[in-house]
Amino acid sequence: MNKLTTALSRALFDSDLIASRLMLAIAEFLWAVLLMWPGETFGRPTYAGMAQVMAEEAWALVFLVSAATQFSIVVQADYHCRLARYFAAWNAVLWAFCVVSMLLSVYPPPAAISGEIALAIAAAWIWLRPFIILKGIEHARSLR
Repeated sequence: MNKLTTALSRALFDSDLIASRLMLAIAEFLWAVLLMWPGETFGRPTYAGMAQVMAEEAWALVFLVSAATQFSIVVQADYHCRLARYFAAWNAVLWAFCVVSMLLSVYPPPAAISGEIALAIAAAWIWLRPFIILKGIEHARSLR
């Protein structure tokens, strides 16, 4: 393996993803705060898809609960319990839905959501990585 492959493999598979979870918790908390801010955030075309599903205040509550759950998983360092596994799936869906709905609501896509796209990828990786690792372990054991 070359240095780049080794470094990427180490970052993707040998890290604990605590920083990613913490960044997701902070972003979710900020989404909640900004959606509760006085005014009409969903009056902008970028949020048309999200506005069709729920009101701003409901989305704020969803993000606030998500932030609290994510933060509690980090604080308790219980990344493999049933709640953490189910939450990872929920969180990946939440971020994917928000990003896709914003991307489909306006054209050209808003460059300002590049951070949200990265967070959606991180949320999906937190959910999918354990399955990939387990599949790799199964494959390695079958080669014995």
